Amino acid sequence: MTMRGSVSLVGVRLQVSLMTVSMLLLLTISQTTLAEEKDATKIAPSASKESWVNISEEFFKRIGADAEAFPTYRRSCLGLMVTPIGDIVILAASQGVCVSRDQGANWSVVENNKLKGRCNDGFSFSLAYPYDGRMMFVCYDGAGGISLDGAKTWRPFAQSIRGLEIADVDWGDPDPKTLFGWLHEPYFTVLSVDGGRSWRQLYKDAETGKKPVFDSIGVIDGKTLIRQHVRPRDGGIQQKGGIELSTDAGQTWNRVADYTVRGFRPVHYGKNTYLLTTAGVVVTTDGKDWRLCGEGAESAIYGPYFGENELEFVVVTPKSFLKTDDGGKTWKKLASFFAPPGGFNPSNWRFCYFGWDPRHKLLYAAALGASVYRLQVGDGEPAESHANGQPATQAR
Repeated sequence: MTMRGSVSLVGVRLQVSLMTVSMLLLLTISQTTLAEEKDATKIAPSASKESWVNISEEFFKRIGADAEAFPTYRRSCLGLMVTPIGDIVILAASQGVCVSRDQGANWSVVENNKLKGRCNDGFSFSLAYPYDGRMMFVCYDGAGGISLDGAKTWRPFAQSIRGLEIADVDWGDPDPKTLFGWLHEPYFTVLSVDGGRSWRQLYKDAETGKKPVFDSIGVIDGKTLIRQHVRPRDGGIQQKGGIELSTDAGQTWNRVADYTVRGFRPVHYGKNTYLLTTAGVVVTTDGKDWRLCGEGAESAIYGPYFGENELEFVVVTPKSFLKTDDGGKTWKKLASFFAPPGGFNPSNWRFCYFGWDPRHKLLYAAALGASVYRLQVGDGEPAESHANGQPATQAR
């Protein structure tokens, strides 16, 4: 073999070796990146890079709500709602209702509140809009209840079996009498006409209690109710969307709209009732005629959370927090979706709680068994500093 041939052969071998090394290096980098992404998902459930601050950890320690003797789903935060004036109202393990009126800087337990249950998800509360101090928590494994004075005092609901998973209330009545919902395990549909002091099972002959007969419920007024099926009923009958209306307190039902509802209960603003659907946010005044507010919020899973007026509200999607200033016609992104770490079943947004404070431009997030977190999202009155606040990445 000539010298030139030897050199050529060496060059080819060198190129092959370099290609092999390059391929191995790329494979190693790829595997490392995947591993890092997997680890990052475990450490920070949110894809958000915003600075969410833990505002409840020290308070939960002080009142014993974070005791590791509790299972995750009975620990720390068990429910959350945020009023348009900035009050944060939560259910805390072993203490019931607790309130912060300074954006999480200070907390207090509401005396004699007698609410000791847990909220299943972010629809297990209700606020009367325009906000006038009326609010409700829906709970199981303990009693939920209602407040008519901005969370200062509470009247607990009577507990039927394990309690309520979802319920809606007639906010058109200054002191609401009608509540419509379903129980948690067994899943029986119930109605109260005395403000939650007693409950009546509506469909004893049709329900087995193994699963909810329908997924979304609502109250238009004392006699007018709505519901919507998206899963097989007991007996296997598949219902694919559509809003049903009853004008006789749930005795008979008629299909009135073809929307597939995503929200488990409606949100009320005055005489208007809002629902999240796969088409976007829809609204009605009578439960019969529904109107689409606009496009852009088809994937919303929670909301609306109203602000200073009916045109201003926020919804939550699996990817982001969206805000509208024109009643749902256009939207802007406030922040990326955030699921607080440490909660029960953190991969499932169903067990998360959210809130919005329009006065101080703050978003709030919590989860069943986790802490409460706060995020500044825009200009406004600055939030109170919190000496014990911890960034989400440093939380337990």
